[in-house]
Amino acid sequence: MRGKTMIDQLLNRAGFITTTKASLAALPYARSLAALAVIFRLVVQSSAFGLPAQKQIQNQAASPDVQITQVKGLASVNDRMTTDVEIRWTAQVPRSTTIDEFDVLLEVRYTDGSKGAARSQQLKPSARAAILALATHPRNNGNAILKDFKAAVKVSFRTASSCALVQQVSAAQTNVVRSAPGSSSQPDVSITAARLSTQGCSTGQQCVDLKWTVAAQRNITINDFTAGVEALRPDGTKITDSKTVSNQERQARLQAGPANVEVNSMRVSLQTSFFLLDARTAVKEGAFSFDSLKG
Repeated sequence: MRGKTMIDQLLNRAGFITTTKASLAALPYARSLAALAVIFRLVVQSSAFGLPAQKQIQNQAASPDVQITQVKGLASVNDRMTTDVEIRWTAQVPRSTTIDEFDVLLEVRYTDGSKGAARSQQLKPSARAAILALATHPRNNGNAILKDFKAAVKVSFRTASSCALVQQVSAAQTNVVRSAPGSSSQPDVSITAARLSTQGCSTGQQCVDLKWTVAAQRNITINDFTAGVEALRPDGTKITDSKTVSNQERQARLQAGPANVEVNSMRVSLQTSFFLLDARTAVKEGAFSFDSLKG
């Protein structure tokens, strides 16, 4: 009976009971549905305050598509002691990705089973071919020639990305700690303070001092931060401001309107723009054409 009374009170407070108990009883499932609706409404209302930190990744790492199209031995004209091998490749690069360099490695095996290797490093982002020089014959066998190969083209690149941290705070709240854990693909960013103050602001104005910390793994390079605030007034109007600061900064001062106008709550945000450094390797194996290796 006591539980029934509590449910009735909740229903009345939420505005769900507008008829008599007799009319509710006439609907077999009305009370159960209404109680569920109350629970849902209370959950929604409670979640509207003190919003948890939210982190969203944009422009997630998009790898260049590198394909080795040709590995060809070039006939030597002047020096028969070495053979030039030309490696060609293609690279399809997503718009948010920038290539830094290419490294090319060629491993070969001769007809007598001996092995050799050659490398070309730090090639320009625009490179799509490399010529590597190898001994035409292994050191101890002048009759053996190049037989097969394994070519590898490594592309080092960076992808532009960003993450956003958002928190709802009351105007009276001075220190907050809201964080989103980092990983190998995103930095660890924490908002540590969002303080409403008139000190240091323009005359007659109030400001929000937003502070944060950030830690990132070695494959992440921070570009900049964009701090934002949305200040809610008692009459329902809002004041918004944002500022972009360098990757060295850990605080920003934002405008929150006239000092004589009360602020009920604030929605503060911090967007971190960064580059994600990564690398991929394309591999091609095969046999040399003997005709192309003849002098």
